[in-house]
Amino acid sequence: MARCLVLLNPRAGALKDLERAPGPQTASERIAEAFAAAGKQVEVRMVPPRDLGSALDEIARADSHDEVIVGGGDGSVSRSLGRLLALGKTFGVLPLGTVNLLARDLGVPQPLEAAIAGIAQAEPRRVDLASVNGRPFHSISGLGFFAQMARAREAARASGGLGRYLGFALAAFRAFFRSGRSRYELVIDGRAQRVDATAVLVTNNAFADDSWRRPRLDGGEIEVIVAHAGGLRERLRLAVDVVTGGWRGNPLIEAFRAREAVVTKLRRRRVWVATDGELSREACPLRYAALPAAATMMRPIVPLGAPADAPPAGQPRGT
Repeated sequence: MARCLVLLNPRAGALKDLERAPGPQTASERIAEAFAAAGKQVEVRMVPPRDLGSALDEIARADSHDEVIVGGGDGSVSRSLGRLLALGKTFGVLPLGTVNLLARDLGVPQPLEAAIAGIAQAEPRRVDLASVNGRPFHSISGLGFFAQMARAREAARASGGLGRYLGFALAAFRAFFRSGRSRYELVIDGRAQRVDATAVLVTNNAFADDSWRRPRLDGGEIEVIVAHAGGLRERLRLAVDVVTGGWRGNPLIEAFRAREAVVTKLRRRRVWVATDGELSREACPLRYAALPAAATMMRPIVPLGAPADAPPAGQPRGT
């Protein structure tokens, strides 16, 4: 049996909920017990985000585990990617955050008990990643609206007193009104153009039509999505389309699929960028690239009776 280590972010909202559940067991003990019940023996450690790197370095030195599962949100996984790739081991995601884009697109089910059962029976699968200025990421990296949203969310976290989902909604509302028009230069697979936009989003593989889900993670490409600048009424319409699922048909949206892209916010040396939900200050230009089959990740086995039109990430349609 593979030796598996589960690293849990104690700040994750779902983990805090589990700690408050009645009974003498800690969250770590409950999760270890749930894995054992699903047929997988694991070692569980609580590791704050700032200590994830050192914990993974320890694994590399000792070679003590064959698999690593990171329990947290998209940001926890993203911060760990560089070291996880250096380990060369199979790794998985236990979704404990608010959005959980990667876990969802890998086919990890919800709620937590179902996620543990799915991961316990998962198969290793090669999946793509992408990179920004040489740093790998697993889902999305965005400027403009997306960076403003991350900044507003961090402020909501710092102030406290808001639930996870209310804080997320408030961040989106504030970002919508703070995002202004900016001029960007885009070089997409060597072709240059300038755009006036409120946001530029780069994704590891493309979202499906009219949804925020990626049907596959092995397409070997990135998608550059531009939200062109518009008036207040046009932006409000775009906000509605983003929520209801009709965003690809909105006239402000333009999308390009590529292997490489360079994004420059004109007259800026450094820009705020939200990558997998984490905010950082990056030097311009931003150089994006697809990283085909860069990682080996744990993908839950598709249950019998799964819809034929919704294959798991990493499996092309029609196979």
